Amino acid sequence: MTQSDVYLLGRSEAERARLLKQVHELAGEARWLLDQLHVRPGARAIDLGCGPQGVLDLLSERVGPNGSVVGLEQSDVFAAAARKFAAEQRLANVEVVQGDAKSTGLPRASFDVVFARLVLVNVPEPQRVADEMAALLRPGGVVASYEADFLPHLCDPPSAAWNRLFEIFQAFSAAKGVDLFVGRKTHRMLRHAGIVDVQVNSLVHVYPHGHNRRTIFLDFIQNIRAEAIAEGFVTEAELDDLLAALRRHLDDPKTLVLSHLFFQAWGRKPAR
Repeated sequence: MTQSDVYLLGRSEAERARLLKQVHELAGEARWLLDQLHVRPGARAIDLGCGPQGVLDLLSERVGPNGSVVGLEQSDVFAAAARKFAAEQRLANVEVVQGDAKSTGLPRASFDVVFARLVLVNVPEPQRVADEMAALLRPGGVVASYEADFLPHLCDPPSAAWNRLFEIFQAFSAAKGVDLFVGRKTHRMLRHAGIVDVQVNSLVHVYPHGHNRRTIFLDFIQNIRAEAIAEGFVTEAELDDLLAALRRHLDDPKTLVLSHLFFQAWGRKPAR
């Protein structure tokens, strides 16, 4: 596997299902962010790393029948799912193509709107993605990024199992070249790529008992489980013990679970 092929959480059926749940969980925040861009009817937009759905429907609605939307996705399985979604929703102005977010091969300066959500926190060399986002924008076009930063993701009372699992997850991520704390850096990554008038909004949530995202850290660990064991980051026996202990802790309604810190950053490409 080359560095360009790395997607930290994998592309399993479980990850596809998680991403589809995420679409609904983050829909309100996505709408708010897109509202900041004041997308014009007739615009040409791209959802970079759209996964099995992304915000294709939200962009389709905003650009209208005279506009167009491209969903770019590297995984053939996720791209097929996105095409199926677009067809089922009759999004006639949406096209899904396969490609690498770091090197899309798409025409430079050909989009009015470029959007990416939770891509940079899952891939190596995130600045290359930010550079590609800017390169795809026409002068005067707008860009938006929604990214996570793992710093505040925690539970209280503290859990030794959580702390040990995070050590494993962080070591595994670093070995793959992935920066779990990229969220706080996206504002300067966009500026480095030539984006101006960059604005930032941050979000953090409490996940109460019964919330879909309360156990998201367990989902992440399950996604990397086979590789982490095979590559010696943890033994199967230790991992099973840690997961069981953390599940018990999170099953307690009195345990507080705090989300990642999310950063919404947006700006524009200077007009010539």
